Amino acid sequence: MRVRKALLATVAVAGLSAAMLTALTPTAAQAAEGCTFDNPRTVASTSIRSRGIELRYNGTCAWGRIFGSPGDLVWVDRSFDNGRTWEQLSVTAINTGGSNHTDAFNNKGNLMRACGKAGNYPEVACTTWW
Repeated sequence: MRVRKALLATVAVAGLSAAMLTALTPTAAQAAEGCTFDNPRTVASTSIRSRGIELRYNGTCAWGRIFGSPGDLVWVDRSFDNGRTWEQLSVTAINTGGSNHTDAFNNKGNLMRACGKAGNYPEVACTTWW
């Protein structure tokens, strides 16, 4: 939990540019993972403080999406050992509007989940593993 709080604090301090969040071409992370946003479906969802959090998947790659307010965060976790440990990927904020999504990552046959946090509230919610 300390690592997650430290990462969230770092993201909040560093800020994310709108250009980074609205890129139409694949990001370096997506390209390295061989991912696109083509043909998605929602495979898991949850909510926290009236914010909707979804794990989206297209048969190869998964990404997180949040519906909320500016300042809300969403990220994806990937586990290579059935959920005992995880790798946190692509923390993304809503800068303007009511939603945003993370980069897409190849699940590589492993478990993924989407997590989110509402603004300045301390609670975190995650979808079930998928």
